[in-house]
Amino acid sequence: SSGIGRAIAELFAREGAEVVVADMADELGRETVRLIENEGGQALFVHADVSRSDEVKAMVTTTVHTYGRLDIVVNNAAYMHDSRERSSVTGTTEEEWDLSMGVTLDGVFRVSKYALPEMIKGGGGAIVNIASIVAAVVVPNLAAYCTAKAGVVHLTKSMALDYGLDNVRANVI
Repeated sequence: SSGIGRAIAELFAREGAEVVVADMADELGRETVRLIENEGGQALFVHADVSRSDEVKAMVTTTVHTYGRLDIVVNNAAYMHDSRERSSVTGTTEEEWDLSMGVTLDGVFRVSKYALPEMIKGGGGAIVNIASIVAAVVVPNLAAYCTAKAGVVHLTKSMALDYGLDNVRANVI
């Protein structure tokens, strides 16, 4: 609903897509929808925490109920420890690790898990996962974030292999 995610949503809408903006930040999500609608696009906001399966299932159900199908998913949600002193393994709390994995990597898994059957039912689709340079080039004191983004790369490769014959493309940026 902000930054890269907002830019992606706005671009898809400009290209004619009916967009679902999903985020935990309700006001930012609604603002993104207003911006899209003000430009003549069609969008819907759904509150969703991608670390919670029930909210992800509801997001997919709402999307299909509203638009009749699900063709494209962009997994952009991520969590990086917000601190001036970024955390090494020993400096990362288990809660910070779990949050980073839960949003950044497990969120990609959850959204894809529940979106894939709808895409296959509709004849195919595309999953675009946003990674980071830190998936390949590790930087100091970002152990959880670097690990999660590297996992996103490999999860995407697995999905590309597993669902290509179902006409679902999976790519990572």
